[in-house]
Amino acid sequence: MEKFTFTRKEKVYLLLAFFVLLTLFISSSMTYHQQKMSPGFINQKFGLLENIVGNWNIYYGGRWHNAALDGGQAGMTQFVLRKLAHFSSYFCLGLFGFLGIRRIFKIKAVAPIISWMIVLAFAALDEYHQYLTGDRTPSIHDVMLDGFGGLCAIVIAIIIIWLIKKFAKKQA
Repeated sequence: MEKFTFTRKEKVYLLLAFFVLLTLFISSSMTYHQQKMSPGFINQKFGLLENIVGNWNIYYGGRWHNAALDGGQAGMTQFVLRKLAHFSSYFCLGLFGFLGIRRIFKIKAVAPIISWMIVLAFAALDEYHQYLTGDRTPSIHDVMLDGFGGLCAIVIAIIIIWLIKKFAKKQA
């Protein structure tokens, strides 16, 4: 049986996935008030986003979120930024994890499934970690959002890899 070794690229992807996990752990260790952004900061740094999302109505986690209910446009912007952070961090975790381990499996369909299961497991563990952290509220909705972020990354990576292989075959 041939010994498997990771390529340099795969090691970089796995290292990036580790850094995403480290960032998530540090973020989950902070209380809500340590992460909270002031309206002035949001207006100064995310003014354009605030103008875009300030009038949105989003149903998430069993309740409506909008400027009137979330403390003005800055509160709504903070809510959207938090959810974008959930989605994008697990998008990166799913992408880097998948690209790092996809060659390990002989059956090609196993790598995306295992990668996504790993993303979901870490999302659930992250919410549990938030439960243990003061002033934080864990949410199954966040686990679903995180899982969707990871799934999107994995599906996009599969499509891009397929397109690259298809284009390479046409060039050969």
